[in-house]
Amino acid sequence: MLISVLNYVLMFFVFSAIGWTIETIYCSLGNKKFINRGFLYGPVCPIYGAGALIFEVLVAPLGDPIGKRWWLVVITGMILADILEYLTSYIMEKLFNARWWDYSDNFLNLHGRICFKHTCYWGLFSFIFVYIVSPIYNSVVGFVPQNIRNIAVGVIFVIFLVDLVFTVKATLDIHKLMKKIDSFKTSLNEYGDILKLAAESIKDATEITYSDKKTELANQFKDIKQSIDALNEKSSQIYSSTTKRLYSSYANLKGITEKKIREIESLAEEIKSKFNH
Repeated sequence: MLISVLNYVLMFFVFSAIGWTIETIYCSLGNKKFINRGFLYGPVCPIYGAGALIFEVLVAPLGDPIGKRWWLVVITGMILADILEYLTSYIMEKLFNARWWDYSDNFLNLHGRICFKHTCYWGLFSFIFVYIVSPIYNSVVGFVPQNIRNIAVGVIFVIFLVDLVFTVKATLDIHKLMKKIDSFKTSLNEYGDILKLAAESIKDATEITYSDKKTELANQFKDIKQSIDALNEKSSQIYSSTTKRLYSSYANLKGITEKKIREIESLAEEIKSKFNH
């Protein structure tokens, strides 16, 4: 039982690395520069390793013989891989308050987490894995002594855990920034409502009082601008330090941060323009 678990763990790491290699090459060629597409620092994409285990444990047993049930392999692979991708996106978004990939512009997508095109890819991958890759992999690994496999799993697992700790720390920095931005935007909206009521009452007062109040409001907006500048600075610091790789690998992630800050700046300018008349 333990031996089987260790072999499955080894398969997870091997195909996490293979998936990382394929996706990194694909994205790097498309962007004409090196893009590390892994969530972790190391050359692994765990979602591909998890997908390989699903294909091996749940899909492969349905695939014998190829002439009769290949369609069942494809359909089952598509469904299970879509579930995996959707849940991975959902969980990561809830944990880190950020969307790591977004298929909202793709045909037949579900909440931007999965889409028809990638579902078809998963179906193709499941067929190739079950009938070509898995037999080759099991044959090659069969030549490696079990004790060597066990040592390899132990070493890789320790490195993986260290990598995971540093990566989670970086993503938590992003999570804090996102929460701070959202909280500030909410406060700014509430502040705008308060200022609107104050301005309406000011209009009934004398011109001197109105002028004094406008000066007071201008000073308050200076505080708002300083807070926005601080957010921009914080975003820049995060981008230039530990999470630069994540922002570089996931353009959607950096785009969300910048979009949120632009929305706050726009909201502040909108409120300011209303009370400068």
